[in-house]
Amino acid sequence: MDAEQKAADTTEQAQEKGSLRETYDSQKINASTTSETTEETAITPNTVTIPAIDVKADIENVGRYANGQMGEPESVDGVGWYKDGYQPGAKGSAVLAGHVDSLTGPAVFYNLEDLQEGDEIIVTDEEGTEQTFIVQKSEAYDRKNAPLNKIFGFSYRRQLNLITCTGEFNKEAGTHDERLVVYAVHEDDVNPAG
Repeated sequence: MDAEQKAADTTEQAQEKGSLRETYDSQKINASTTSETTEETAITPNTVTIPAIDVKADIENVGRYANGQMGEPESVDGVGWYKDGYQPGAKGSAVLAGHVDSLTGPAVFYNLEDLQEGDEIIVTDEEGTEQTFIVQKSEAYDRKNAPLNKIFGFSYRRQLNLITCTGEFNKEAGTHDERLVVYAVHEDDVNPAG
């Protein structure tokens, strides 16, 4: 029975990794094919400020691991931008990820679940250019069933999605059981004219 369960788990993990790779690869293609039409508002993020939960953090570029998953920031106080996806301020879903906690206590996105519709998220580049996004909603997903196309995919609006862990900590898996995603939209796209 244990051998059968391990084989089933291995198959499930392989399918999950394959699905992640396909999704990320398709998003990378989408991002590169739309780069010619990137608006002047697109920036390479350097810092993120979230006044409602008293967050101001440096942003580092992250790619993805060999298993297809998005990389994580090195510091528990830092935030990672998925550099193979969309830039904040460009059409599409830019993604920032941060830790919720660590062995020593709360991390940068510990209070992310407290964000409310209408709260501001301000992303700034190295030159000080700011792009402001307005929180629309938050959703928690099982870590194995997050809607990757919704989180990382193309949109005609300029979106910013923040990700962190939530739910119970699974000692066996070494991670939390769920992922919290905060969906935000560029302030100029929340109620577009016309």
